[in-house]
Amino acid sequence: MQAATRPRGAISLSERIREVVVNYLPLSYITFGGPQAHIALLLNLFVVKRRWLSEEMFAELYAISNALPGPASTQLAFTVALIRGGVVPGILAFLIWSIPGGIVMGSLGYGVGQLGAASIPVWVLYVERSLASIGIALVALAAKQLSSKLLTDKTTSTLAAIAAALVINFSFVQWLIPAVMICGGAATYLKTFGVDHYKRFQGKKSKIHVENGSILPPLATVNENEALVHEENGSESGNRDSIHLLATSATDIANTEEATTRNSPEENRDLRIYFSYSMATGAVLIAVFFLLLISTAVIRYQNVTQALNIFSTFYFVGAIIFGGGPVVVPLLYSYVVSSTSWLTPTEFLMGFAIINIMPGPNFNFAAFCGALAYRTNGWTTFVGALLAWIGIFLPGLILKAGILPIWRHHRDLPALRAIFRGLNSVAVGLLFAAVYLLWMKAVALPDGGVDNLGNWPGWTATMVAAVLAVDVWKIEPYWVVLAGAAIGGIMWVADGRPTL
Repeated sequence: MQAATRPRGAISLSERIREVVVNYLPLSYITFGGPQAHIALLLNLFVVKRRWLSEEMFAELYAISNALPGPASTQLAFTVALIRGGVVPGILAFLIWSIPGGIVMGSLGYGVGQLGAASIPVWVLYVERSLASIGIALVALAAKQLSSKLLTDKTTSTLAAIAAALVINFSFVQWLIPAVMICGGAATYLKTFGVDHYKRFQGKKSKIHVENGSILPPLATVNENEALVHEENGSESGNRDSIHLLATSATDIANTEEATTRNSPEENRDLRIYFSYSMATGAVLIAVFFLLLISTAVIRYQNVTQALNIFSTFYFVGAIIFGGGPVVVPLLYSYVVSSTSWLTPTEFLMGFAIINIMPGPNFNFAAFCGALAYRTNGWTTFVGALLAWIGIFLPGLILKAGILPIWRHHRDLPALRAIFRGLNSVAVGLLFAAVYLLWMKAVALPDGGVDNLGNWPGWTATMVAAVLAVDVWKIEPYWVVLAGAAIGGIMWVADGRPTL
């Protein structure tokens, strides 16, 4: 069974490829600010401007990405293109999105391997501070937009608040985000279907059926004739109860969705879907993910060759990392510095500082680490960077591609619609939590520490100006990002060009 039929008014593959290139190429150079800022840019471009997706579909895909291992923003960018254009445009979108930053980080790794690590120039810290301020503004605006569309009642608002509170206080727990996602989906499912299931269960308990007849409970006061009629027509009555349950539940969901989507119905969107593989293919991809995970786990302990060690290590990290870019850095430290000594702490910290001012996914940091892990000569440096880069991205993309046709086929089922209401609510809560977490560590200090944005009025003003520019004056976010980089340089000059 195909995951989707070719849509009415379909366009050619070459046109879809051109569409992806035109829309994704600028993103590879302006996606500063980390994964949360990436989500804000994707929302603005593909939901608000291009109208490729509805807010509900975008939030569902974002929620799934957060519940899976790997880089959430990269998976989302890949998924949008895969849905819009098909497999080839999806892969192309990922390459455009990730390769520029990967090339820079791999080249930096080569340079550090040849020349040694040096201290980061102070002007770089100024640019990083300014871009961080812009990133917080973009994330806050994305949270505002999604909350207005998806937090439509007390339940969804409460779930978002709980998710934000938990992530703010326990962000160091790797499994927290998937667990919160699961609980959010379970909560809205139980709210929609739980009461009906409970009533149905109680109805079954009111009468105990046995093989040769029926025994009424002691406290029941049922007329004998009514009992006989009920026994003779039990099957028919049960069927009517089941139909009534499904109809009631579907009506409840429809009423909720009407309130959610009345401002932006999906039928008014340009929702062309170009899936070209089935759920069976998706199942194969999921199986490949687990097969490679087991294989790389074994290879890591065999110490076959350095090339295999690098690929297996980074695939393993990419397959077990939950929480995206902010979490991958400390985990990589334990694998490439503490346990293997492939990098020195100084080299690692230098790469970490650079990746924070680079556009694109933070997982491009793997190319820097891979280049230094295999620094025997120029050729091996390139091979190491490539293997690490492929290894860390591959598991998340395979798993997301495997789940996507399953999501597409079943997202309209009443039960899944109810679950996705919870997942979407939690996703909005994650964005609100990201605003706080980014605020608390937005300002990089020369000694390697961080400070919260509120202690720096100039950078706080930069954030406020960015909110005003994008939300009120409707200036394109990429112009605001570029202006932010320039402001960082200007502030460095205004402070007397400090060197320490």
